Amino acid sequence: MKKIALFILFTHLLNTGIAQQQDSIQNKLNEIIISANKFEEKLKDIPRQVDIITAKKIAQLNKQTTADLLQETGNIYIQKSQQGGGSLLMRGFESNRVLLVVDGVRLNNAIYRGGHLQNVLRIDQQMLDRIEIIYGPGSLMYGSDALGGVVHLITKKPKLNQSVNGTFNSRFGTVNNEFTNSISLGSGFRKWAWLAHITSSTFGDLHQGKNRDRAIGALGERKIYQGRVGDTDRILNNENPSLQIGSAYKQVDGLIKLFIQTQPYQTHQINLQFSTTNNVPRYDRLSELTNDTPTFAQWYYGPELRTLASYQFEDSKARKWHDRLRITAAFQYIEESRNTRIFNKNNSNNNSNYLNKRFENVYVGTLNLDVFKNTNRHEIRYGAELTYNKVNSNAYAMNILTHVNKPISTRYPDGGSHIQTLAVYLSHTKEFNSKFILSEGLRLSSISLESNFVDKTFYSFLPNQSKQRNTALCGSLGLVYLLSKDIKLYANTANAYRAPNVDDMNKLFDSKKGSTIIIPNNNLKPEQSWTSEIGTNIVFAKKLAFEANVYYTHLWNAIIVAPTQVNGQDSTLYDNVITAVSSNQNRQTAFIYGYQLNLTCSLLKYLVIQAGINYTYGRIKADSIMPLDHIPPAFGRISLSYTKERWQTSIYSLWSAGKMLKDYYLNGEDNQQYATANGMPGWYIINLQGSYVIDKKSNLILQTGIENILDTNYRTFASGISAAGRNIWLSLRMKF
Repeated sequence: MKKIALFILFTHLLNTGIAQQQDSIQNKLNEIIISANKFEEKLKDIPRQVDIITAKKIAQLNKQTTADLLQETGNIYIQKSQQGGGSLLMRGFESNRVLLVVDGVRLNNAIYRGGHLQNVLRIDQQMLDRIEIIYGPGSLMYGSDALGGVVHLITKKPKLNQSVNGTFNSRFGTVNNEFTNSISLGSGFRKWAWLAHITSSTFGDLHQGKNRDRAIGALGERKIYQGRVGDTDRILNNENPSLQIGSAYKQVDGLIKLFIQTQPYQTHQINLQFSTTNNVPRYDRLSELTNDTPTFAQWYYGPELRTLASYQFEDSKARKWHDRLRITAAFQYIEESRNTRIFNKNNSNNNSNYLNKRFENVYVGTLNLDVFKNTNRHEIRYGAELTYNKVNSNAYAMNILTHVNKPISTRYPDGGSHIQTLAVYLSHTKEFNSKFILSEGLRLSSISLESNFVDKTFYSFLPNQSKQRNTALCGSLGLVYLLSKDIKLYANTANAYRAPNVDDMNKLFDSKKGSTIIIPNNNLKPEQSWTSEIGTNIVFAKKLAFEANVYYTHLWNAIIVAPTQVNGQDSTLYDNVITAVSSNQNRQTAFIYGYQLNLTCSLLKYLVIQAGINYTYGRIKADSIMPLDHIPPAFGRISLSYTKERWQTSIYSLWSAGKMLKDYYLNGEDNQQYATANGMPGWYIINLQGSYVIDKKSNLILQTGIENILDTNYRTFASGISAAGRNIWLSLRMKF
């Protein structure tokens, strides 16, 4: 009966007529892309797959977080370990193998790990002007980490010659009592302009879906949770097992930009950004049980702080060596911490009174030079990049009863670490005629890393210093054939690399007392991949747009944890226990292949249907073929939209196939412990959203929607928290 009522509600809203507005199908191939080659060019000239999420789409989708927004492309899979998480999976790569860029500045730093990351959430979607997503190798233009792709987040820009103006958005969601408020203000004069933006978000504990099928069983039910009564840890009963207690968090984001035009062809831009949170609970760890008892009493990321200050100079006057020149200098400061305390069931373990606190402070400086020159039918792009990362790591254990501290081991070398990179690149594009476009390029990078170990109380076998120097050469070759103005065929082959960072080389980690410890290894080499792909973009009769591509990736020198030796022994004395020794090593060779299909079709004047599917297959090449981790099951999106005058509505479905346990990379980052005994079941959800323009003059818009209409219980692959149940949300948006 409930499903029938929801169907009637959808039919009523659809007949009232509101839907997601679509970019013009006719102009699909003429969309302007910035990120693929650093300067503007048309999609039809680029020999690879690129997605654009425009400001209009961002406003229409109006998601809770940037990770949720990226999932809406239907081409990026999202893994979550906690509600304040969102790790991107692109073409079988994740975390530090996918590069995040904001306003031309790389976000990946020296401690981006190979597990699951939540850093994309530190970029507020409300302050974005657009997102450009490049699939596949991106090291030619962006250097290390761009194996699976590049996600370029471009923030709003100040505009000249405008009176004081702004935007306001307020949003509420029922599934986690979300409250989000954001405001932007700006104005522009003849030669300069400014913009300021701030967003505040509060997310309560997340409700998972209540409708479970047989395959999901009781996975994710939160029947008990940990609490503190007086000075004692207690197991508390959860009256609503669908409520994921211990998942709430808060976040504040800000942006200030100043734009100055000193000449008609010269501009300067100052860009200041910050993002901070309260304590973000690590829900997957809080839900772990040992003998029916919570393993941890506390596990949270301390307030995460991201700050960025950048200056960008651009000269667009044609000169001998360039038509356009851009210099970007940036500084970032990042704070992270991990805070853990084991659960003490009967007050029998004194260690449970100690909250282990490990802090990381990361300082990042970058300097980029990008140059564009057009001569006849030749386009030349060249430039250089200099980066510097410094990591300070400290730790202590605090007795929560006496507030007395004692030393513990740091996550990274306590004497500090730093990474320096220097790279140069050259790219050339030749337009032979109106049909053939050839692109090729090379990049050479030098990477040096140094770490210092001072206190060896916990690891007496460590050296005083660890040093490493690597070089990486990568290239790309692409061909575009324009069969007509509406049909593009392309082929591309390119390699990419990921240089070992501090997390790879010098992380100190004991996985379990008496089991194994992971020690530094300064012999690591860059991970390498080579990808070849072919694809097409077709626009038919101004009513249908079709995209398809097939790719194959060979991965070698992949870094995995493997046994090693210390002083000729495979074990050592650690914490008074003989413990096996492991380290990160270049031991893995693998292959990945897959395809992506996307279709947009204008059925009637106001009706548009969109559909997409992604398939990825990956295996490790060893003595026997083994599953590669980070490979999501097939997934996609389908939507039906209707737009007319002030009304807009859309019904759409996100879906994922299941993944059997035999296809998991066991004991890796696929997290089989958070799946069912058979793996992760497939799922689909149905969402409905719409908007109405109340006042065209002020662009006052009321938006509302129902996500996961059927209240389906599901969990995305490799996730440690169940996805949101039914969510009814309401938003008021205006410009002034």
